[in-house]
Amino acid sequence: MDKIVRVGNVDVAYAVEGNGTGLLLIHGTGGMYENTWGDMIKSLSGHYRIVSPNYSGSGNTMDNGEKLQLDDLVEQNMQAMLQEGIGQFHVVGYSLGAEIAAALAAKYPERVKSATLIAGWVESNLASAFQFELWQKLFRTDRVLFAQFLIHTGFSSDFYNHFNSLEELNQMAHQFAGTLAEGTDRQSELDSRITIRPLLSSIVAPVLVIGLTYDQMVPIEHARELASLIKGAQYREIASGHLVPWEKSETLIDEVTRFVNVNS
Repeated sequence: MDKIVRVGNVDVAYAVEGNGTGLLLIHGTGGMYENTWGDMIKSLSGHYRIVSPNYSGSGNTMDNGEKLQLDDLVEQNMQAMLQEGIGQFHVVGYSLGAEIAAALAAKYPERVKSATLIAGWVESNLASAFQFELWQKLFRTDRVLFAQFLIHTGFSSDFYNHFNSLEELNQMAHQFAGTLAEGTDRQSELDSRITIRPLLSSIVAPVLVIGLTYDQMVPIEHARELASLIKGAQYREIASGHLVPWEKSETLIDEVTRFVNVNS
């Protein structure tokens, strides 16, 4: 059952698993901790106390439906950690979660022991804004169509080797549509105007940036730029599309585990 922390006018739902050093997991646009981090939580909860919030727009978190701001999402995640009495912790963020994690590491350098940024970017350019506007329109028009588009652009070509027919892929799209967060459109709107460039020089914790070789949503050059602008950041690349928690879960867990363990 979710725990709740009140942050401003938002009731933020989050889960806690495991024992040990604090570890904050931050999901991406349209996701929830339940469908993003299940495998990683199982793998790491034996050694870490894992807090996984659903920020505004996702899961059981309740807000007033207003336009989202990056700073507010940072605070929602931070306050979940503080409510659990975890003063210092590792943070792992995926996609929009990587933006939140980077901003959190910049704002609270004394709190963050390490930051892992998966499929993150420095700022949304015109192409990115165009893409995220399309996401909003598709989500509001037809969620199954939107899910089909996400599957088409979110996985590498090798992923299709797991399927035998269009029927199987369309069935997956219907299932995927049912898992999309209710605030996917609001989160996509925030994606369209992200810029964390001014924050990167304030990050002092060890950082691992993970880029995804076949990423069509956040092209690999964006992850490489992010790594180049954070002092001392390590860079790793996984041969996956953007939806790496589903395409290359084991590889992702291995990379995260190795980095977090070294910095614990």
